[in-house]
Amino acid sequence: MSNFKSIGGFILRAIAFFIISVSILAALIFIPARRLDYTAGWLCLALMAIGFSAVTAYIAKRTPSLIRRRMKMGTGTPAWDRAIVYLLQVLFVAILVVGGLDAGRYRWTILPLWLQAAGVLMMIAGMLLVGWAMGQNPHFESTVRIQTDQQHRVIDSGPYRIVRHPGYVAGILVIIGMALVLDSAWALLPAFLAAADLIIRTAAEDRFLQENLDGYRVFAKRTPYRLLPGIW
Repeated sequence: MSNFKSIGGFILRAIAFFIISVSILAALIFIPARRLDYTAGWLCLALMAIGFSAVTAYIAKRTPSLIRRRMKMGTGTPAWDRAIVYLLQVLFVAILVVGGLDAGRYRWTILPLWLQAAGVLMMIAGMLLVGWAMGQNPHFESTVRIQTDQQHRVIDSGPYRIVRHPGYVAGILVIIGMALVLDSAWALLPAFLAAADLIIRTAAEDRFLQENLDGYRVFAKRTPYRLLPGIW
């Protein structure tokens, strides 16, 4: 009976978290837009809600503790990464707000349909890639740290055989795709800034791991590229 109660409680918390999260995302899009017939906004919201929920459900099945650990900054997170994460959160919000203001309310810019379609594909590809990476990596927390409490080790399977930071590749695809799906050229400004933030974080995290995580230097030689195979 206690097991049923705990499972039921988890499901109720998950449903409540989903409703609250989607409501916040919707508010960030549609309050600036000041209208509900903003089709691009609904499309972006649907992709985020379905994609994030699918990834969360997949990870909850493979590594349940990772969902809980990603809800907060872990002990030992350096100050520089806290600053990067806070900036990324602000820029993520800015993409939605600027998209709502631009394409939803004022129509300052109009993107061709093919760019919006490309944005849909980028968001889907990013969600699939981050799900793949998180499924392979039980240390995929929201901040950079050496997870001594989780027997931190180098992960070199799945997408980590191709690049060392597939999660950031996925993040860049999703945030730029969001701006395109919202049909807003102005939303690309915070999106590109967020992408730059992730690129900076990639370099900083890579240096941190090479200095602090056993086996990472060997892994870096075996998988030489951080984000783009053949380039960097």
